[in-house]
Amino acid sequence: MTKFFYMKILGLFLVVLGFSYSMTSFYNFYDYIFGTVTIANSNIFVMGIGLIFPLYTFIFGIYFYFYTDKEFAYINPFILASGIAMVIIGIIRIFVNNGIMQFIHGSYSYVLLVLGILLIYGCMRYKY
Repeated sequence: MTKFFYMKILGLFLVVLGFSYSMTSFYNFYDYIFGTVTIANSNIFVMGIGLIFPLYTFIFGIYFYFYTDKEFAYINPFILASGIAMVIIGIIRIFVNNGIMQFIHGSYSYVLLVLGILLIYGCMRYKY
């Protein structure tokens, strides 16, 4: 029972936080495109790639919420790799504030760090 509750709550957090940070990132991106905000030495294509990270969190949260209620006897490598990638991207975002990471909100890095650690913990503890 705890396994399914943990998975569903974590999946719900991934969906809600991924959606909210996607909206924040796209809002900042559109502000830049329409000229409200100016950023020196910026490349719109490179910074647009940074919008993929919050969007991936949202899409992965939907996948995680609906997919992980199956019984597994082994750790799913996709979920484990996504947790590790979230931790790495969170750490990179903490230290890098230009280029690809320009439109991502600063608090998103800490959220990614916590969600990635929770995913890795769930993979090790509950084998999903």
